[in-house]
Parts: sequence; C-alpha cells; structure tokens
Amino acid sequence: MLPFEETEIAIVGAGIVGLSVAHVLRGLGLSVRCFDAAAAGGAQSAGGSRIMRAAYSDARMLWLARKARDGWDRWEAAAGLALIDRTGSFLIVERPQDELARLEGLGLKVRVVPPAEQEELLPVRRPWSRPVILEEEAGTIRARASVEWLKSSLGEALLEHTAVLGLSQRSGHVLVSTRKAIYRARRVLVCAGMQTPVIGRHMGVEVPQVYSVHQRLLFPLKPALRERPMVSFRDKSDHRQGVLYTYGLPALHDDLFAVGLEPSDTDRSGGGHPDQVVEHTLALVEETLPGLDASRFDIESCVSTSLEHPADGAPWESERLEVVRRGAVDFFAGGHLFKFAPALGEMLAGMVLGSDVPAMLQPDG
Repeated sequence: MLPFEETEIAIVGAGIVGLSVAHVLRGLGLSVRCFDAAAAGGAQSAGGSRIMRAAYSDARMLWLARKARDGWDRWEAAAGLALIDRTGSFLIVERPQDELARLEGLGLKVRVVPPAEQEELLPVRRPWSRPVILEEEAGTIRARASVEWLKSSLGEALLEHTAVLGLSQRSGHVLVSTRKAIYRARRVLVCAGMQTPVIGRHMGVEVPQVYSVHQRLLFPLKPALRERPMVSFRDKSDHRQGVLYTYGLPALHDDLFAVGLEPSDTDRSGGGHPDQVVEHTLALVEETLPGLDASRFDIESCVSTSLEHPADGAPWESERLEVVRRGAVDFFAGGHLFKFAPALGEMLAGMVLGSDVPAMLQPDG
C-alpha cells in the first residue's frame, strides 16, 4: 500500500475563492484539503477592503453579484460578524441618465445624489460637477475579517505554507504532490491566481489568464472625518492617463482611504510604470480629495488577474470568468473576484462534485 494521504476534493489556492469553495464542501461533510504555498488570503485576496456592488453591464455578472449579496448575508449570520459596511457606492459615468435608466430596469436600487448629499456621504471628496448615481445596496467588504472567518471555519482542511508542486491524473483519481506528502483526490480545483496558468502548463493545459501589477495609495483621513461612514466611488468618466476609471474606498481596518486608477483593458498583461501610477494617483488626490492627508501615504501593490484578449479582437471584458476542465482537474481563471466569493463558492463546489462546467464559466464561442 502506497503511503498516500486521502481526500475527496483538493483545492489548490487558498485565496477568497479557494477558501469559499472549501467552506461549502466542508459544510456538506466532505473530505477536503485546501492548499496554499504561503498564508491563506495573503496574495491577491490580501488587504483590508473591497468594493461590493452589483452595477454590471454583463447580465451574467449582475446575476452573480446578486447571488453573492445573498450569500454575504448568510455568511454574516453564520459568523455573527458585520462583514460588509452597507453604506452604498457612487457611480459616475459619461451618460448618467441612460445609465440610471438601465440600472433601474435591471431592478437595482439606484438614485441621483445632489452635491450637498455627496458631501455628506463622501466628505473626503469635492462634489462632482456631473450627476452622481448612488447604488444604495452596495457597500465596502471587510476583506481581512472575511478571510479570517473563512480560515477559522476550515480547521485541518486548510494547509497553509504547503505548496503544490505537481498534479498527476491517474485512473479514477489525481495525485497532488507537496513537499512532504502526496495526496490522492477524486477531483481537484485549481484557483491559485497568477499561479494557475503555471500549474496548468505543468499538465499540458493552457489557461488563458494574464496578470498585471496594480498600485493604489492609502491616505490617512483628516481627524474630523475618521469616525464618519463613507461610500466608495468609481468615476468612469475620469480617464486620466488612459485608465478605465478612478476609484476610492474606505480602508476599514485602520482609518485610511484607498485611491487608485484602474488600468485599461488593453493594459492587463504588463503593469505599467509604478512611479507614474503613484504620481498620477497623488495628483488625483491633491486635486479632488481634500479630506485626505496627501502629505503621508502608503503604497499598496497587488496583482490583478484577468482573461486574455480574444485573438480575433472580439469585444472583451476584464471581469469575465472561465473554467478549463481536463479530466478530474478544473482550472478557474478570472479576476476581481472578492465580491462574488459566496456565490462562486457554491457554484464551483457543485461543479467539482460532478456537475458540468456552468454556462457562464465556459469559454465564449
């Protein structure tokens, strides 16, 4: 008898997605092991806050965001913790009335916010000169608290600082090689962020995912504003330096406010020049956010993954998701995932238990 460790499901990657899937499977009473080469939630899922929203142009992503919102409610009830500050989120677009009508038609609770209320809801920023849409049921996710709660729910199912060195498909199972043990699993899900294509290539599988390095700046709030609840914002009318939009959100863990420039979809496989990103972000703050102390800031660099552009030049969205299936191994790819975690956990758990790849996760075309 070979000395294998046995598990029904192996999950490679303990970011927010891997933790969520493991949480669902463990809740069903299944044997699961969730591996991470470092600390769980310490790579792309690191940081204190994420924007929670449902305003998407893709109907599939809107459905997923709504399903996730219900999932966050269940997580909060189970954890006995407030995992989301439901203060709302501002959306600024070039055709606000058209966007407002579209979002209302999708059933989202939205309204236009006048300048005086903008100052009340987001006192760190000067009011916009154009109409501002408030997505009332949006908010800010307490990312760090969410990761810690998921970790605590997994117990021995979570194996931190345990790198998966290789996967090998055999008849009826997959061998998962780590430095100190070999695990035999019925199915494997790889959701390891920027490492997912690397693991795929080891098995002769091409996963169409790229990554870029993104910088955002964290500024102290001026003293009078530190106890004020605040909305997040996405200004999709601000394309300074060619970005898709500018954004900001309260960093709920330590009285900071995060500001960033979201790179364009055509700039997802490089990362740009970090010195210029910092310079341009600082200029945005000095120009429009007087409630922040621009003399002091921290730089937070992170990796952002997304799917590759289609070779035929077809329309492309950076927030698409995809699963590549090879036998008993599924490779999950995409980006901007934190807000979807409860819904993705349920969807991917069902998939690895034997279901087909959901239609919205299949390659387009």
